[in-house]
Amino acid sequence: MSTLGNLFVMLGLIGTVWGTIRLVRQRKHPLTKRFNLIILIGGIVLMFVGSPMVDTKPSTASSAQTTTKKLTAKQKSLLKSEKARGKVLLAAKAKKSSELKALKKEQTKLEDQLDARASSSRAVEESASSAASESASREASASKVAASSAQAASSSQAAAAAAAAKQQAEEAKKSAAQQQQQQQQQAATTQQQAPTNQGDMNTGDQGTIVGNSRSKIYHVPGQAGYRMNSANAVYFNTEAEAQAAGYRKALR
Repeated sequence: MSTLGNLFVMLGLIGTVWGTIRLVRQRKHPLTKRFNLIILIGGIVLMFVGSPMVDTKPSTASSAQTTTKKLTAKQKSLLKSEKARGKVLLAAKAKKSSELKALKKEQTKLEDQLDARASSSRAVEESASSAASESASREASASKVAASSAQAASSSQAAAAAAAAKQQAEEAKKSAAQQQQQQQQQAATTQQQAPTNQGDMNTGDQGTIVGNSRSKIYHVPGQAGYRMNSANAVYFNTEAEAQAAGYRKALR
């Protein structure tokens, strides 16, 4: 803006000087005089127009620059002060954060100790409960073992008595069977040693199962026949029937 003002002032000054000179030299020619007068007036107008645009206050700019420098120094001082304050605040914040972390760490430690104590207490309670349960289980097991021992002893005695009775029964049965077999063998031997013409009937001629009521021996068709008294003859339809009646099949 100041450059344009300087240009206007210079042009106006040149126009004024040129117009004045031309008016003085050529004042006798009306047309030239009018043109020179226009140049003179135009130069004056340009000087008046450009004068406000010219920067005529260098001291003001210097003062403003000095003020700006002063303000800048003040701002720098304030900025430095704010930075120092910020550092102090940051340090205080870091200290508080560190203290807060320490407090949280201490709180966590206390909570861990409380949890450990609670866990230990629960473990002691569980151990006591387990011991009580184990004691009760041992007592129940001892009672069960005692009952089982008593039952086993009773069962053993009963089994021994039953075994003895069974053995006696088997021995009696075996003795009776041996005695019966001996009797049958004796009867058979007696019949075999008797004359073949003894008796009034022959078992081989009957066509059915014939037993001797005295010797308890029966003969089936197809075996060698022997003579016997008809009064001692017992007739059977099957061997099972004869055996059920206590008869024994003849050896031949």
